Amino acid sequence: MAASRNNSVLIDAMLQGEQGDSIREGLKLKRIQFDTSPLLWEKLENVCGLLDCSKREFLEMAISEAIHRAEENFHKAFEEAAGVDLAEAFPAGQ
Repeated sequence: MAASRNNSVLIDAMLQGEQGDSIREGLKLKRIQFDTSPLLWEKLENVCGLLDCSKREFLEMAISEAIHRAEENFHKAFEEAAGVDLAEAFPAGQ
């Protein structure tokens, strides 16, 4: 975890610097951005402070976890409805 934390701090610093736009372009990074209420923004600021992480790092982890859970739920629902696992119904490469 320490290595990934150090890499995240380095990434955040590089993306905020003058070279940030060229780094984003070179790495083909995509921006995820949305407007929110002041209350949610404040809660995000607070939790990032408690966890000593950047908003980018926290949101990346939160979105990854949400996607993982959504995929699991979809696969379970598909299997319940179709009676077969999604991977069996749609094999990769076919």
